[in-house]
Amino acid sequence: MGRKVYRWIAVLAMTLNCGLVFADGAALEVELLAGAIAVPDGTAIVRDGWLLIADSFAEAHLGYTRQVGDKAVTLKAYGHEWVFREGAKVCSCDGEQVALDAPAALIGEQFYCPARALLEPLGARVRKLEEGSFELELPRAHLLNIRQGSHGDKVRVVLDLSAPVPFEWESASHALGLLIPVLPDPQGRNDLLRQLQFKEALVPTVTENRDKGWSQITINHSSGEAPVVFTLPEPARIVIDFFRPEPIAEPRVLEMPQPQPLPEKIDGVEWRSCNFDTVRGPVQAWLLTVDPTDPDIVIRPALAATTIHHRRTVKSIALRDAAYAAVNGGFFAPRGQPLGMVVIDGEWISNPLYQRAVLGLTKDGKVQVRNVSFDGWVEFEELGRLPLEGMNRAHTGDHGVVLYTSRWGDCLLGNPRKTRVVVSGGVAQSVLSHGEVAPIPQDGFVLSGLDRRAEALLRVEVGQSVSLLLDTKPTWPELWHAVGGGPRLLTNGKIALSYYDERFRADVRAGTRPRTAAGIDKDGRLILLVVDNVNKGMTLGELAKVMSKLGVVDAMNLDGGGSSTLVIAGRHMNQPSDGVPRSVSNAIIIIDRGKSVTSAGAG
Repeated sequence: MGRKVYRWIAVLAMTLNCGLVFADGAALEVELLAGAIAVPDGTAIVRDGWLLIADSFAEAHLGYTRQVGDKAVTLKAYGHEWVFREGAKVCSCDGEQVALDAPAALIGEQFYCPARALLEPLGARVRKLEEGSFELELPRAHLLNIRQGSHGDKVRVVLDLSAPVPFEWESASHALGLLIPVLPDPQGRNDLLRQLQFKEALVPTVTENRDKGWSQITINHSSGEAPVVFTLPEPARIVIDFFRPEPIAEPRVLEMPQPQPLPEKIDGVEWRSCNFDTVRGPVQAWLLTVDPTDPDIVIRPALAATTIHHRRTVKSIALRDAAYAAVNGGFFAPRGQPLGMVVIDGEWISNPLYQRAVLGLTKDGKVQVRNVSFDGWVEFEELGRLPLEGMNRAHTGDHGVVLYTSRWGDCLLGNPRKTRVVVSGGVAQSVLSHGEVAPIPQDGFVLSGLDRRAEALLRVEVGQSVSLLLDTKPTWPELWHAVGGGPRLLTNGKIALSYYDERFRADVRAGTRPRTAAGIDKDGRLILLVVDNVNKGMTLGELAKVMSKLGVVDAMNLDGGGSSTLVIAGRHMNQPSDGVPRSVSNAIIIIDRGKSVTSAGAG
């Protein structure tokens, strides 16, 4: 395979008046000024005599996808993943630590990544020829096929390749252009001009012009949104998604809706609609009463996905887990991270927040509402204990230790201020600092210490026993499931709103919105109430009064607004205030062991 520097690098080189020369059509020569010089548009620098390329250049001109984080960047191509941190002398490549020729650099908003570490996993090579001069030896591949697929919200164009290759792409108005280095056509043709016609009007034509080892592809489309370009491995593919325009509703005469048959009722679960009078007028709500002593009924929380950085609609969660009924659960961050306690089948997923109210179920099936705080510790053999600041969440204190499990994800990005201890099977497997990426084992966890606690964790030795003590304060015996929310509404049948103790803003009490509440009546039954959007819903004070009138003894508020949702037998019962069902982090589901809900169309 002959060596070749891509055409777009040559063009970039020739636009610079000084400092960068395209030498003999084969090399990129950089003149050093004070140890580093940026090529046009800030697309490369030279550090310690090695070439570093900008993440934006890797995305637009080499076909990588990128995700920028806190002083770190993640680049992906054909199933490979690189994580570079500012100033780190190593990077993570496919989960393994790789030494770098020079540390990655962050200049302005651009990350500069060592070219050799980034290109070699794709079969490319960076040759250092002489002082400040480099040659890129890059692979080519056969372009095997160009195909189109139709999806509900998009049209997908796929380019099948015989092997992974870097490529350039550029999006213009209603056209996407790609430039791919290719091997000769399988039929022996080097030059080729062809146009492919597809049935989808959104992406009607793809034109390929092949000349002297390059395939120049133009994809015409009528999407109003920018296409999304990414790659997939095994087999190697370039994938482009073109999104369909949002449909414009035609004006129509409103008709009275036809009554729909209500879902079938089951033993152990009662539900009905009800109306409550407020100063704004009547408000509709849905009441769900569940008997936890019924042997066929299972009550438990459910996450949107196996890790916490995801969101799905309540209906989708219910259908996935074959639940008869479901309501939305606790508060969550925009990416889905729970903002409060979540425990499922005895597994702690996130810790209590402040001393907010929590709905819990014990191993013997008792439903309870309590206000608890986090009481977590980690104990090291021969070293003693350290308190835990939290779990599966970002550091908030200056000197805390945070616990991360596989519910967070596969790994933790490195940070020079933090020390990470990787624990598997109750034994410390590694102690990582200096910005190393920490893998999170499925059968263990990672401890992350910041500043003073980072220094303390450096005393841990590989092979030491490590154990966790996760509890609430006050302690909650036999706790098996839990969902946090707040504020508390009722205690022993009396209104007990506790905004200040639970650290809710002053405007929370006065706000009027759809609501979801959970409580227990005198018989120990679980009471779930979802207040609809009619007349803007309720205030928390009104919600507490309504729960008291319904005979509830202990009650708490859950997430509300557009999150408030009740699903029964695969059907939305309330009208979401967003106009469409909102995706949420978690839900409370009710499963009937004797039945399985298999309705299609998870939302």
